[in-house]
Amino acid sequence: MHPTRVKLAILDSHPLVIQGLTAIFADYIDFDVLGTFDDSVGLLDMMLATPANVVLMEYFLDNTNQDGAQLIPILRQRHPGARIVIFSATQDPSIAALALRQGAHGYINKTASENTIIEALRRVHGGGRFVDPAIRHLLPDSLFPIRRSGASEGPVGRMQALLDSAELSPSESMVVKKFVAGENVMEIAARLRKSPKTVSTQKAAAFRKLGVSSDSGLYRLISSAGELH
Repeated sequence: MHPTRVKLAILDSHPLVIQGLTAIFADYIDFDVLGTFDDSVGLLDMMLATPANVVLMEYFLDNTNQDGAQLIPILRQRHPGARIVIFSATQDPSIAALALRQGAHGYINKTASENTIIEALRRVHGGGRFVDPAIRHLLPDSLFPIRRSGASEGPVGRMQALLDSAELSPSESMVVKKFVAGENVMEIAARLRKSPKTVSTQKAAAFRKLGVSSDSGLYRLISSAGELH
């Protein structure tokens, strides 16, 4: 087999999507579709027997016990050599940011052209990263996957690595830490001797840099780094 071939696994809840993608890849000699799946169990079983070097998957899955939030870290841990590309119907930049921080190497919207899909997979397979141009401008420039230095680093270290990756200011970082610790805007303002408006502004700026748009989005992001148990 040619060493540069893309050995692909596809995971999506919708048969028509899988059929369409399979038909596209059949026209390219450097692509081999090793398997198609509508649930994560089948994908993980195949990866043990015949590992793909690229996994193309939807982030939100209907018929599975794991969606992207759970599956991306599992794939990264069990198959560190595999490259992961999210192929999703959502154009919510906070979801794209979350997937990339969890360890995905690319993100493509399902409205993307065939040329964009092929370009993305070839680039990711070659060691690069790809974010759909339709949403790239909405993501923080500092965005990259969370660095996981190991359990010995502990929760404080993993939290700090996450905040450092988004290049938060010291004030923004402090506000996020206190918010995650359970304090509300009024309590944070009193503790830091700032106005509630200033704290709210710093919280909003931190959310923008982290690529989240809501409190729940922040908690999902922190959880993916192993901070919440």
